[in-house]
Amino acid sequence: MEQMKKKIYPYLIDERRMAGYYELLLEDKFKLKIFDKKKDKELYNYFMPGIRDYLFWSFNLNTKELIDEYKELGNDLKAAICSRYDCNIFEKDKDVVVCFNTGICFAVTDDKNLLKKLTKYEDIQEMEYINLRAENAYELKDTKQEHLYAYVLELYKLIYLNKVNKYLQNSNLFDKSRNGFVEFSQKVYVVEETDKDKFCNTLKEKLKLDKLYITVENQFDLLYKNNRLNENLMYKRFTLILLVVFVIIGIIILFNGLDF
Repeated sequence: MEQMKKKIYPYLIDERRMAGYYELLLEDKFKLKIFDKKKDKELYNYFMPGIRDYLFWSFNLNTKELIDEYKELGNDLKAAICSRYDCNIFEKDKDVVVCFNTGICFAVTDDKNLLKKLTKYEDIQEMEYINLRAENAYELKDTKQEHLYAYVLELYKLIYLNKVNKYLQNSNLFDKSRNGFVEFSQKVYVVEETDKDKFCNTLKEKLKLDKLYITVENQFDLLYKNNRLNENLMYKRFTLILLVVFVIIGIIILFNGLDF
């Protein structure tokens, strides 16, 4: 397999616009990367089933008929299909774009002009809002395809945890963030990536992911308890108000019934 570029640029897209962004990529001649169990055997075997299904849904396009059926669709329909999945990987020549349905994307390229084009719709303010630098780039020195996607996955965890950590502090976004965090934990974070080597574990330590995850989990527990406490206080206040109203009504009825 030809060596891939190894400079990885993360960026954020409004998650509500992912289908539209996929269509823009397709219009720009990017193609959904359709993985093959034989040609990409090492990649297929490297990841455990749960993570493999999460990252590489196109492995399921495992017949010529399914692949041809997908290729015959218009870009709008292709984009709509892609938007149903957690992760999509597109390629054009040697450049790769990896996007998650949360709006977190990665460009794997050394082409600065292409990067500028890919990130035209980037939400830079959002990246800064979650306390990350928009200009950050990451570099992988080895040439293994499976390590590239493993690196992207661990970077995804880093950015998502920073995102949900910030969103949990916004009461208007708490419920959405809580639900997203639970789904992220079940689908991604607690799922073993591979049993082939320790590469992912090394990255986790380097990126301090476990520490960040515990911070988010503790904040979630604290805010959840506070919210429940506030709900209980509101319920008690409401009950007290009702009681006072009933007492007042009872007094009025009593006085109206007295014959002076």
